[in-house]
Amino acid sequence: MAKLPEEKKPLTIDMGKANRLPPRADELMRVVTRFEYALKETGYGVMRNGAVEANWDKFANEVLKAEFLQRVRDKKIAPTILSNPPSRQFLGGSTLDWERKVAPNSIQDFIGAVRRVRNNLVHGGKSGDPDADRNASLVAEAIEVLFEALRSHDDLRFMFEGKW
Repeated sequence: MAKLPEEKKPLTIDMGKANRLPPRADELMRVVTRFEYALKETGYGVMRNGAVEANWDKFANEVLKAEFLQRVRDKKIAPTILSNPPSRQFLGGSTLDWERKVAPNSIQDFIGAVRRVRNNLVHGGKSGDPDADRNASLVAEAIEVLFEALRSHDDLRFMFEGKW
């Protein structure tokens, strides 16, 4: 019979890095999570790999359209995302790296950049993060863009707010 290891004192986990998020990052996570729920409930879902996912591109192209992007520009809701969007992390061989992205010109690219703000926080690991100095602005702008989208679609807002 195998010998079990002797009881050891539990190791304390240092949460310092995990807790070092930009202001409002936790709010962005909650907003995106609820937004994706609302998208799926209002017919903007798609099956991928056996699971239902929010179809952001369809929503951007069919509902928001170019007019939304122009409104965001006119109201100056997301100047950082529009002029210097978040970078994209990729794997170059066995090395993590970051790709600078060009300014979005279409509503689909713009909403993709908004989503990338959240994706970088969750999946990017923030290793060598080239956006560190502007993450607070990116997060705040992403939240405001999503709120503006909710204001432009009553059914989506209804589902987001849970008013059924």
